[in-house]
Amino acid sequence: MALFERLRPDLKIRYLVVAFSGLIFALLTWKIMTLEFRYLLAVSGGILVVSLAMMAIYNIESFLVYAFVFNIPFSIYGKWMFAQHIAMPARGISIGLVELLIFISYTVWFARIFIARKESLPGLRKIDWLILLLIISQFISLIGAPDKVLGTFDIIYNIKHILIYFFIAHKVRRHHLKWIIALMLFAIVLESPLALYERVTGNVGIGSTKGSVQSADFGTQGAVPGVEDEIRAAGTTLDPHALGLYYSMILPVPFVFILMKFLRPSLKIVLSGILLLGIGGLVVTFSRSGWLSFALSSAFALGTIVFSWKQGKALVIAAALVLAMMPFYPQAYKIIDAKLFNAPRALMDVRIDSARTALGIWSDNLFFGYGPGNYLEALKDPDVMVLGHEGPMADRPVHNAFLWTAAELGLFGVVAFFGIILVAMKRCYSVLKCEDLLMRGLALAILTGLLAYLLDGVTNMMFRESTPYAQFWVYTGLAVALKRIWDEGSPANRVEARSA
Repeated sequence: MALFERLRPDLKIRYLVVAFSGLIFALLTWKIMTLEFRYLLAVSGGILVVSLAMMAIYNIESFLVYAFVFNIPFSIYGKWMFAQHIAMPARGISIGLVELLIFISYTVWFARIFIARKESLPGLRKIDWLILLLIISQFISLIGAPDKVLGTFDIIYNIKHILIYFFIAHKVRRHHLKWIIALMLFAIVLESPLALYERVTGNVGIGSTKGSVQSADFGTQGAVPGVEDEIRAAGTTLDPHALGLYYSMILPVPFVFILMKFLRPSLKIVLSGILLLGIGGLVVTFSRSGWLSFALSSAFALGTIVFSWKQGKALVIAAALVLAMMPFYPQAYKIIDAKLFNAPRALMDVRIDSARTALGIWSDNLFFGYGPGNYLEALKDPDVMVLGHEGPMADRPVHNAFLWTAAELGLFGVVAFFGIILVAMKRCYSVLKCEDLLMRGLALAILTGLLAYLLDGVTNMMFRESTPYAQFWVYTGLAVALKRIWDEGSPANRVEARSA
């Protein structure tokens, strides 16, 4: 103590700051160690990310781009603040790794623009005006929404994903693309063994319970008419239909590159193994919408490669993949037959009635809808004629992305949201003649994934669940980034590619 008194005042302050910081850190460590294992793991993961970000400070933007893509299959793992126990995408305000990444990303970006002055303010593109229209439509729709808390949660949920898009669209460079593709392949390798494990053991709900084996929902799942006794895989997503949609969006990545000429045979063999593993995982989701959207969108990708790129051998490779898949999962054909051709008629009748209900809600609120996040509130409204919402469908929105969006956000919301998708697809389409084969292949894979997203939305309500929704916004950001990267290249190359 006497030694401390003899120190200069500035040194005293420094030592006191260090001691106080150590005290706070020790207190936090003590509190963290008392948490459940899953929360301890989450906090440890956050500290690890911050530490890695500090280590990668000279390449912080690349680190953040990869971190956003890596986190997609783990999007569900966040803590809901002000949680509402409802079947809606925004059940509160989520606090997790992606929120930490957004905070770091925009803090770094702000510093580069306003402090270091190494960048200028980013400009807005056509697609950004549609995104702005979507948010404005939500705010206007919120005015008349009966439950403004749910509406506010929904707006925050959208803004979070838009921030991911905006960072990806502006920060991705050509040298990032290989690692981005590798991380999407990693997601397939992660999800498929987990899905097959769920199918074999019955330990379902790993994603929906966030790994809590003590949860009453762990190992259980709702019954689906026609496959009541089947164990359906959900992986790290909320439920099997969300996983089926996620698969249909990421499986085009290995599929497209397998069919292209420029890869080495050894890489094509590895990609074929990943694709077959992913298809096995897709089958055990028992998601008809996932199966059909992947099949139809893959046919589009195959047709583009064969007829537009004049690579007829792709047909032979695709046929070989189908034959290679047959011995690995003999029960797949029985599962597909039961789900596609022997589904109960009553199930389709309920969905038709719920679609008529959604149309009624939209027609009564034509321009701005009933309110963001308020679809279930509309079903309780005595002025709304509700059809087909008995039994397990009583607390579920309509199984159609267009009608759900229209009912909640009206005509302006529909134009904005689906306009975003179409503009992103157009951006990808414009890159299909790019001379850079890696960019060309990734553009086709993203275009195929976005097409699957649209097709799945015809009969599925999971289009805004955290994992597929994060994938959608990352794809949208990549679509904008690919077009930007190509436009920044040589004008002579672009003219040559367009005339090819």
